[in-house]
Amino acid sequence: MRALDFDRFSYTYPGKDEPALREVSLTVEPGEFVVCTGLSASGKSTLLRAASGLIPHFHGGAASGHVIVGGLDTREHGPGDLARVAGTLLQDPETQVVMQTVGAELAFPLENRGLSRAA
Repeated sequence: MRALDFDRFSYTYPGKDEPALREVSLTVEPGEFVVCTGLSASGKSTLLRAASGLIPHFHGGAASGHVIVGGLDTREHGPGDLARVAGTLLQDPETQVVMQTVGAELAFPLENRGLSRAA
């Protein structure tokens, strides 16, 4: 099973005429390390939003094609399901890290999923 598979994925944000992503095909195999780089407004964040299920479940807009993450189709599985198999590390940790210690930061998403700190 592939870790990530975009198959001719296109996405247009609500209220926009031009797609942010057009016919993207990308495969990431298990164990591969991938860095997504590019100019501002080139679609990096949109690509990651699609891989995390925020697109189409949170942002709305028009999407076509397929995104499969850890065997889960993002059209059928939302961010909660996908968080079990994938995560996103953004370029500015100060806007992403919310807790004071590493332990508390690691416990935070588990607690949000209803698991105890002991888990």
